[in-house]
Amino acid sequence: MVYNCMIKCQVCGAVTRVRLQVGFQQKHPIVVVCGRCGTSLNGRVAISQTHTGLSFKFENADVIPGMNESDYVVECSGEFTVRKFRRDDEDKVDLSPFMRNMSRMGSERYDEYCQTISKLNNFSEQWAKYKRIIDLFDKNDRTYLLNEIWKILPKEQFPCRNEFEIARAIHMIEVIYFIEPLRPEIITDLELSTSVMKLDHQQMDLFIDFLNSHEGYSLKELRSSVYKIYDEFVSAYPYLVPAISLQYCDESSIDFECEGTTTSSFDSVKQFSLDAYETLGNLLIIPIGLNNIFLRKDYSECAEKDSQSITLDDFIKKTKAVRFHYCDKCEKYTGVLNVTVNQKLRNAIGHNDAFYDCLTQEIAYVPDPKNRSKKEKTYLLEFENEAVHLFQAITVISEYLYRIGEIDMIKNGHVPLPLEQDLTPFKKISRNAPCPCGSGLKYKRCHGKG
Repeated sequence: MVYNCMIKCQVCGAVTRVRLQVGFQQKHPIVVVCGRCGTSLNGRVAISQTHTGLSFKFENADVIPGMNESDYVVECSGEFTVRKFRRDDEDKVDLSPFMRNMSRMGSERYDEYCQTISKLNNFSEQWAKYKRIIDLFDKNDRTYLLNEIWKILPKEQFPCRNEFEIARAIHMIEVIYFIEPLRPEIITDLELSTSVMKLDHQQMDLFIDFLNSHEGYSLKELRSSVYKIYDEFVSAYPYLVPAISLQYCDESSIDFECEGTTTSSFDSVKQFSLDAYETLGNLLIIPIGLNNIFLRKDYSECAEKDSQSITLDDFIKKTKAVRFHYCDKCEKYTGVLNVTVNQKLRNAIGHNDAFYDCLTQEIAYVPDPKNRSKKEKTYLLEFENEAVHLFQAITVISEYLYRIGEIDMIKNGHVPLPLEQDLTPFKKISRNAPCPCGSGLKYKRCHGKG
């Protein structure tokens, strides 16, 4: 259903027709400007679930009931891409955002999209109680942690009797609420993540020691950075919903010049995108190291670039921009990340050389500060699409991190206990027992070496 609402700019008096596609988002932001004077008319819409009706709130504009004529028209949707702002043309008939996007997605992909957004909606509404669990775990505060876990996860399945089981419970929150909605193939096909457990054990131990000996790159510090960006994503999520929809249709079918979003602006998503880029730039050391072990049999030996070989120590010293050059799509643990980064735009943002047009949603930027006469452009939806992919890549690396953490815990003698067993935490593994990593070797010949 499309609902029409007339709003009048309090500055210049221009009337804008807001054509709202009523969808399954109960509430969402509306980001629009006056076509005449450029004043922000941003607002919010709430859809009642108990009775028929909508409520609007706009800044710098008044809702004018009963008016039929307008100067401008803007198509709005909380779930889909929309036609950009234009002068009102009564003779022009457009398909609704739902109809356009449904035809591009197909019924199956549309259903998948709806399920994803439903999961993310439910999770974002409950985020506070999940965040406090993660915060307690991150701070190593066990006083209240277990009771908080058992409020949302069944104690029978997550008894949390040692550090291994506690980590498993925390990881389950990540799986259910981040990884499964945004990168479900990582969960449906566990081969990629479980293969981490089968890599050369000696090299994995050396890799873990390397990480823990470098400030900012310890397993705990990297996990903390993931938890921080999770929190930022939940805050940015309402702005990014239409951008997420792009992944459920052929992106070649999207004309970014004509289609945009009315849930966000450049300023509302810019910081999240920058932080996701920085976080991923640090986390890249994980899949790079795994690639080194898998392909080159040495955690420290990175792939050659420009006929130069570097070590993992050298990699850490590289800038974020250079690190992304080592994110090889042809290598196992980086190839699945599916990341493309507009480095020139990142650099321009850092130098305040990016300029946003609210009406066209065009981002103009100076790619080379030494030649300011030359500008390039992209669009808000493209920028947001890149940000979503950056975050999705972080969720994949979080899965790698969890598996590496399992190896580290097993090495230190922690193991999930049988449910019927009521033993003290931190019980040591017998040296002749099968290694819990699933290798088939005895513990003393596997992670118990030395």
